[in-house]
Amino acid sequence: MIETSCIIAQSGGPTAVINSSLLGVIDAAKKMNMKHIYGALNGIDGILNERIIDLKEESETELGYLKNTPSAALGSVRFHLKDYKTDPATYEKIYEVFKKLNIHYFFYIGGNDSMDTCHKVAEYFKQHSYDCKVIGIPKTIDNDLMGTDHTPGYGSSVKYVVNVLSEIYLDTHAYKKGRVTVVEIMGRNAGWLTASSVLTKVSNTPVDLIYVPEAPFDINQFLDKVKRIYDEKQKVLVAVSEGIKTKDGEYFLKSHMSNKTDSFGHMQLGGVGQVLSEIVSEKLSLPVRAIELNLPQRSSSHIASATDIEEAYNCGVYALNEAVKGETGKMVVMKRVGDYQIEYSLSDISKIANEVKMVPNEYITDELDYITDEFINYALPLIQGDITIPYENGIVRFARLKKDLIKL
Repeated sequence: MIETSCIIAQSGGPTAVINSSLLGVIDAAKKMNMKHIYGALNGIDGILNERIIDLKEESETELGYLKNTPSAALGSVRFHLKDYKTDPATYEKIYEVFKKLNIHYFFYIGGNDSMDTCHKVAEYFKQHSYDCKVIGIPKTIDNDLMGTDHTPGYGSSVKYVVNVLSEIYLDTHAYKKGRVTVVEIMGRNAGWLTASSVLTKVSNTPVDLIYVPEAPFDINQFLDKVKRIYDEKQKVLVAVSEGIKTKDGEYFLKSHMSNKTDSFGHMQLGGVGQVLSEIVSEKLSLPVRAIELNLPQRSSSHIASATDIEEAYNCGVYALNEAVKGETGKMVVMKRVGDYQIEYSLSDISKIANEVKMVPNEYITDELDYITDEFINYALPLIQGDITIPYENGIVRFARLKKDLIKL
């Protein structure tokens, strides 16, 4: 038995496969016969507020359902960890909890901000000579983490988006004379998810226009293109990222919505599809509808990619095994080899945290309103494989963890 313990936490926006990574860590830790496998509820906040469970006390049956359960089974959080010199009390609390529970392995499943947290915690432990291995496990439907071919969660979101767009295409083509349909897809600064709309060409249900944040958006060119396509086909299907920007680098929504920021001062981007629809109606007098895919993009596990689930699980297993070997301050990354094989390795978190991987220019057409066929070769392998869904009374059966808090 490994006499020390590990703790796992989840952070940032949930995905359809983040719990598969969680299960990977749990299974690998059990195989190593680790003394305790702790889970922090709601990320780093759960550690600071001592809201911790022992995952070895959970039912094996319920844990098995994690592979098909979306969202974050341990609960998530958006927590910006300040620098140690600015907020030493927070780091001292983390150290206190880890020391009390004899935790020497910390796994944080998340995206950019989560990797920043991993980096800061790993550096703190190193500077204070506390032997705790810190490993980040990638997660984000945005696919914008540096150093990895793609991120767990992205493939399943792509599979959802592409299939829904194909269904919308068939619906809009049921009538001889249709309408302009604007579908808004998640993506604040990186357009990987919206770019996947090009995969609709594979099923012969192609969208007409694709707009991503990496390509400057011009409203007049958009209106010209919409009118031209509508005049020709009597219908138009548009896929647009919520974070499209003008040539000046400003979010398109900045000058089109009155409620510009949230309580943290961040621009709220939802609604670009509706704004564009209103402009089309006003300027072109065409029938138009806006559809915002919203949360189902990241929570629809019933249509998850089997490839995505397995890779997310493997990332969790790999993280545990490498931590036990002594690795720390790293994130698990995936490298594509051959036709489509994945090799797992580690990359220094300091090279990943707070960076954003953008859609490369070579994937964007010269007219800035579509995605090249090269992208199909990149994304298509990520959505392969169908899953068997467990149902009860016609409703998908998800994991039901007890989450009994331990006493510190």
